[in-house]
Amino acid sequence: MSAILSEFAASKAALQRYLRRFFSAPQDVEDVLQEVFLRAYAAEARGPILLARAYLFRVAKHVALNELARKRNFATSSMEDFDDPDVVGSETQTGVEQEVDGRRRLALFASAVASLPDQCRKVLVLKKIEGLSQREIAKRLGIAESTVEKHLAKGLLLSRDFMTRREGGDDGSASTSNKTGVRRLRLGEGE
Repeated sequence: MSAILSEFAASKAALQRYLRRFFSAPQDVEDVLQEVFLRAYAAEARGPILLARAYLFRVAKHVALNELARKRNFATSSMEDFDDPDVVGSETQTGVEQEVDGRRRLALFASAVASLPDQCRKVLVLKKIEGLSQREIAKRLGIAESTVEKHLAKGLLLSRDFMTRREGGDDGSASTSNKTGVRRLRLGEGE
């Protein structure tokens, strides 16, 4: 009787416990266990193996890792296997329409910022794009923090108003107080 065959019979339960670390399905453990025996038996046919038990566990580790890598690299699911038939347009992924709309709104916002009065534009860019605090903006532009607040509020309101007009969404749904506030800011009464 070969050393590998007798050691495999003696260590089969221990090998199964060891392989359960890698696989949860009993069938996977059995499949890998058979592959371990075949590889070890073939290796013994080429030459004697001195430490049969250690060799079996080493082969088990390599076969298990190879099988895991093979499963990871092999996509077994086809499109029909997915629960949601609209996989490409699912909520977790942005579709082409959302991306185009996002780019359009970004361009519209850039136009809105470009249309702002000079000081408002500077304050808005420093706050929203560069991420500076109101204190840092006041220091950089040489103005009071309260003026920074006013320019920021005015810039945001005017940008929103600009975007609403351009998107064709000015259907009278904006509140009267918001419209009055925007008019006051446009006229410079908020400064």
